[in-house]
Amino acid sequence: MSTQTPSRPDPARRTSTLQKRQSMLPKPSSIVLDPSVLIAQHAQLTGTHPITIGPNAILHPHCKVSSAFAPVVLGEGVLIYERARAGVGFGDTGGGSGSGDESRRSSVASSGGARDSLRVDGTVLGKNVVVESAAVVEAAEVGEGSVIEAQAVLGRGCVVGKFCTIGASCVLPPNTSIPDYTVVYGGGERRIDKTLQSRPEILQARVLMHTRQIDMFKKLVPNNVAKWST
Repeated sequence: MSTQTPSRPDPARRTSTLQKRQSMLPKPSSIVLDPSVLIAQHAQLTGTHPITIGPNAILHPHCKVSSAFAPVVLGEGVLIYERARAGVGFGDTGGGSGSGDESRRSSVASSGGARDSLRVDGTVLGKNVVVESAAVVEAAEVGEGSVIEAQAVLGRGCVVGKFCTIGASCVLPPNTSIPDYTVVYGGGERRIDKTLQSRPEILQARVLMHTRQIDMFKKLVPNNVAKWST
């Protein structure tokens, strides 16, 4: 008497099981997406606080945005590359959530000079910010046009100015304040990019190149934004 080989579950059942497993991930209480946002397959948005993503932002595969501890705001044209992470709670750079941390954050913000800010108690990435592969950003704010290079780490409460560059693998301790146009490199060395600061035509060329990158990604990367719009 022959034994019957157990039949394999049909593809529809396997897909249904996978969907149930994915739904176990914590989802933000609200996700506000501009219609022009591109979220690639395997990008993750998790947490319990709101996540807001502005026009023409690009989230590459396997990047993670977490609002587990505080809201996250991604401004217009933000690029987050593969395996990069944005949001409070990803890094091991220290810094708790007590009143001492709040007072230190306030003192850092005031020392950076008064200016208009979208900063909230969480993470805000300004217009055209780039977070390269495997970087970790827990910063309170990253200013317009700044680039966080591969494997760099920004501790919670950091305030990074406009058009800064944080070099590859550099680590900013919690509550660090970086002025506009600063380049951080090597073992925490800093300099001001006076060329970018004093020549608006170079700054404009940089913005134009960023815009072209966004257009290219929209042509090459499949958009899975519908998963997060429902």
